[in-house]
Amino acid sequence: MSRVLQRTALFACAGAALLAGCGSSSLASLQAEATSIGEGGRSDGIERGEARAAGAGGAGGGTSVDCDEVSAELQAALDAAVADQGLPGAAAAVRLGACSWRGASGIADAEAKVPMRPDDLFRVGSITKTFMATLALMLRAEGRLSLDDGVSRYVEGVPDGEQISVRQILNHTSGIYDFTQSDEFWSAALSDPERAWTPRELIEVAASHPPYFAPGQGFAYSNTNYIIAGLILEAASGEPVGELLRARILEPAGLARTYLDGAEAALPGLVRGYGIDRGKLVDTTSAADPSAAGTAGALVSTTEDLTRFYRKVLDGELLGPAELAEMTTWMDARLGDVTGYGLGLSRRGSQLGPQYGHDGGIWGFTSSSYHAVDSDASITVLVNLEVGDARRIVDDMSDVLMMR
Repeated sequence: MSRVLQRTALFACAGAALLAGCGSSSLASLQAEATSIGEGGRSDGIERGEARAAGAGGAGGGTSVDCDEVSAELQAALDAAVADQGLPGAAAAVRLGACSWRGASGIADAEAKVPMRPDDLFRVGSITKTFMATLALMLRAEGRLSLDDGVSRYVEGVPDGEQISVRQILNHTSGIYDFTQSDEFWSAALSDPERAWTPRELIEVAASHPPYFAPGQGFAYSNTNYIIAGLILEAASGEPVGELLRARILEPAGLARTYLDGAEAALPGLVRGYGIDRGKLVDTTSAADPSAAGTAGALVSTTEDLTRFYRKVLDGELLGPAELAEMTTWMDARLGDVTGYGLGLSRRGSQLGPQYGHDGGIWGFTSSSYHAVDSDASITVLVNLEVGDARRIVDDMSDVLMMR
């Protein structure tokens, strides 16, 4: 694989490897570790009562927080992370109870020397998946689809589509090959960055490879699942997925700075995204067309919008109790510090208690957004470097909150 392919196939890192933290191990090795699902393969619900207070003043310790002091410490942590990781820039948002902070560090455009701003737009990669799963659960609540329906009821031409359920698509137990693992796909996508890919073409790439396992017999993160999910949403609703997303989530939740790239008009303010080649920054913002990520990863958003979204999902404002219970039925992902994967949602341990959210990686960008229900703490970090470690900065900021 060429340097450009190695660099820009980071969207593949937005697949299985993002769950363990990009760069922590090769995606091939992660796929080889696909876990079998037996009696211990799933668990249910949002865990509560597990936040560990750092003394009397720690998050969850019940002591009032000096919001100004915390804000200064969070900004210092962000500045330090940008310097330590050698990032072009990063933006972050944190909510802890009544305290709310947004910050930025570094640059949004290296060539023009434009400083990063807290409300800048980033590609957020696989965080898109939580939005798609939320839409599916909304339609399920209306009786417009069943999680146990075969995929073939909505989408023709999916291998084993009669045996694979909608649920298995959303929780990555379908066994379907991840199209972003195909060198042939990346060769085509990168040689013609303006090529628009249809969902059917991406599914055909996956169908040209054998499945990882029989439906329901393992867990393997696959971006193809959420390309298929987009087609399921359109078939079940009768609406284009971009319009469905805006009408059902973006407008009701007040996410004014979020859109699905390629499905609707772009907003101004997208920062430049970068890779590293021979020790130098390379602009990879437009390395491939957004349609190469589609409903698996083409969302553009801000730290504030993502923080608001995950709080609304997990606090039950967007989904009813039955749908939230479905979303938080966990498969044993066993990837890094992620302890479970539900329907478009990751669960991971932290000092703040269990955190729920998602990570993302796409050409030029990495992202991480998590909400700890126990401590009412939300942290979103967006980075404009595809080999950056946004989740590590989430952990740095969790440490700051634990010291309060």
